[in-house]
Amino acid sequence: MKMFLRNVISVLGSSLVGVGVGLCVTTGLGADALGVLWEGLAKHLPITVGQASLLVTCTCLIIVALIDKKELGLATLLNPIATSIFTDLMIKYVAIQSGMPVKLVLVVVGISFIGIGSGIAAATNAGKEGYIALSFALSKRLTVDLAKVRMGLDMICFVTGMVLGGQFMVGPIIGVLLIGPLLKMTSQYCGKKMQPLLS
Repeated sequence: MKMFLRNVISVLGSSLVGVGVGLCVTTGLGADALGVLWEGLAKHLPITVGQASLLVTCTCLIIVALIDKKELGLATLLNPIATSIFTDLMIKYVAIQSGMPVKLVLVVVGISFIGIGSGIAAATNAGKEGYIALSFALSKRLTVDLAKVRMGLDMICFVTGMVLGGQFMVGPIIGVLLIGPLLKMTSQYCGKKMQPLLS
């Protein structure tokens, strides 16, 4: 029962990530740095952006499996599905017709949802989505602060995506600055709050 509850909470966190990604996309200002990397890869390989995201996820999972298998679990498979469903729902049903100041605020809100949702999902220890699992595994292996590891990975993805021809947008820049710290703070806070419930 407790493992079921862990997976439910993890999926809810990943659903919030999807809402955040979808909200950012609807503003036209972009979401996180991974999106820039996917776009850049799709321009240089005979694959779609969606296939590029799958390629990056699989690569992350392989690295994590070699570094720390404990970061993987059932939610590793469930969470990307929840994220993609809620991303698509937001893009399909939410239209942003506001001016640039409102769009910037919505991007910050969306990016915050990505960081907070990722932290909630990670705190359950039911298995982490590939990129998040990579952040945690590298943080433990290198004994470097989680927020700094995530910010570093986001920066690498953003720069690599730009070099490969990805589109420059404001969202990924905000994502580089916010997601790492929010992921760390939320996962620590929720981990403490959920420990009595899930232990």
